[in-house]
Amino acid sequence: MNFQSFRTITLVGAMALIAGTAMAANDARLPNGKSMYGVPVDARAATKEVNVATTGYVNVSCGDVVVFRNADKAFAWKFDVIGHRAVDLQSIAPAGFANKPLRIHVATNDMERS
Repeated sequence: MNFQSFRTITLVGAMALIAGTAMAANDARLPNGKSMYGVPVDARAATKEVNVATTGYVNVSCGDVVVFRNADKAFAWKFDVIGHRAVDLQSIAPAGFANKPLRIHVATNDMERS
């Protein structure tokens, strides 16, 4: 293999890696199709309520069920976040629910190992 071929292969590989990383960052789905942030649930199971219009960020623990309200709209979500990373509300909310960004910081719960 000559130097030019090696450079081309390296460049193509690097571009594929960058594209794959960008796609993975935007894809919040596990291989089974479920969200990597948790699941929508019935609002009656909620342990916390958040008014999206008056809040800039939310702190929750993994396993918490939260009802999000925005005017006359509402939905509930059970947080089960891989790696306990922050979640953007717009990535879990129904389409058209939120018109501003809202960060949800997910911490471990007392029942989880560190």
